[in-house]
Amino acid sequence: MSDKNKLGRRAFLGAGLVGAGGTLGWLMGRGDDPAKTVKKRGGTKRKLDKRFEYDVSEFETTDPEKLLYTVGALFPTGMDRPKRLLVAPDDQVLVSGDKSIKFFEEGKVAQEISLSRPAHCMSIVGDELFVGFHNHFSIYRLDGTEKSTSERFTEEKTYFTSIAVKDEKVFLADAGRREVAISDRSGKVLHRFGKKDGTNPGFAVPSPYFDLMIAPDGNLRITNPGKQRMESYDLEGKFLATWGEPGMRIDRFCGCCNPIYFSMNEEGDFFTSEKGLTRINVYAADGTFKGAVAGPDMLVEDKGLARRALVDAKAGAGFDVGIDSKGRVVALDPYLKNIRYFEPKA
Repeated sequence: MSDKNKLGRRAFLGAGLVGAGGTLGWLMGRGDDPAKTVKKRGGTKRKLDKRFEYDVSEFETTDPEKLLYTVGALFPTGMDRPKRLLVAPDDQVLVSGDKSIKFFEEGKVAQEISLSRPAHCMSIVGDELFVGFHNHFSIYRLDGTEKSTSERFTEEKTYFTSIAVKDEKVFLADAGRREVAISDRSGKVLHRFGKKDGTNPGFAVPSPYFDLMIAPDGNLRITNPGKQRMESYDLEGKFLATWGEPGMRIDRFCGCCNPIYFSMNEEGDFFTSEKGLTRINVYAADGTFKGAVAGPDMLVEDKGLARRALVDAKAGAGFDVGIDSKGRVVALDPYLKNIRYFEPKA
C-alpha cells in the first residue's frame, strides 16, 4: 500500500502540478495572490481571479450506483455556529458550537455543557470527555463536570483542531504549527512531530482543518490535507504509510486541501469528508475506494461558496462525520446547522 502510493505520488509531483488547486498552491508559494482586490462603491471587495474559475459541474452529481447510503433523519442543533461532531460509544451525538457542547439522543438534547470559549475538537475515552481549545485542553466527566484543564501551550501559532487519547498520552493536531503535539494529561509536551525530515514527509496544512484519530490497529491516522492524502504513524510519531491522490474524480481528493475530516469504523474503513466538491466517501483500510455516502448534489445548495473552497483554503465549510453502532454515518451540516443521518443500503 504505502510504497506504491509513495512512488505514485512522487511521479505525480515530478510530472508537474495539475488543476487549479495545484496551481493555487504554486502561486501562493511564489507570493502571488489569486484573490484580487476590486474597488467598489463604498469600499473594496475581494474577488477570485478569473484564471481560477473552472467548471466542476460534471463532478457535482453522484452516480447512483456508487451510493452506498440513503438519506435518513435530520435534526436541528439549535446552534448559530456548530463546529465539530463526535459519536459516543452509546450512540449519543455530541456537537460543539458557539460556547457549549450538546449531547443528542436521536435528535433530542439530553445534556449540555457550557464553555467559556468555543471548542475546537473532542474525544471520548472511557468515562472522560477531552475537549480541545486553540491552545489547551480540558477533561470532563460525562455528566458535564470538569476534572482538569491543561497548561496553556505557549508555542507561537499553536491552533489545535483535533484531539485523540491513548493511555496517558494526549495527541493534538496543531494546524497553526503544522505538526502533532504529544503531551501528558497535564499538558506537558513530551514530543512533537510532523516537520519534514529524512523519514517524515511533513504536513501541509493550508487552512484550519487537520484531523487525527487512534485507528483500530492502535496507530494514528492523520490527514495531510495540503498533499491530498491520509497518513499512518505509530504513537511515537514514526511515519508508516500513506494513501490518496489529488484529483477531481470521486475516488480522489480535490482542491487545495482535502480531506478535512474523517472517521473510521471497527473494520478500519475510512469515512472521509471534503470541502469544495463537498462529499463524504468510504475507503477500505488500504485506501481502496468503496463508494459514496453523499455527494455535492445531496449536501450543499450554495454551489458558489462550495466551488470557491476548491481553490481558496479559507473558504467554505466541511461536514464533520462519525459512525454509530448501527453503521449509520452521522454528519454535521454547517450550512443548515443540522445533524444528518445516512443509512446504509440493505
